[in-house]
Amino acid sequence: MVKKKVIVTAKSGLHARPANLLIKKAQHYRSKVEIAVDEKRFDAKSLLGILAAGVDCGTEIEIVCEGPDEQDACEAVSELIAQGMGE
Repeated sequence: MVKKKVIVTAKSGLHARPANLLIKKAQHYRSKVEIAVDEKRFDAKSLLGILAAGVDCGTEIEIVCEGPDEQDACEAVSELIAQGMGE
């Protein structure tokens, strides 16, 4: 299992468009990819999971990956979030 903390820099947080970008990135990997917010984990490959997290800009989240390509998945997802998801 690999974990990495990152601050959400997308102006709208993890809402519709940024959430779709995150899902597409996470689905490239076979590993389980989750975001952890306040001790709760949400599936990063699920739109409902991400939207349920209610993450706003400036919130620190933790990316949690487990599986055969966990290191690559964690780095790619963390980088996408840290770079503001194209906003």
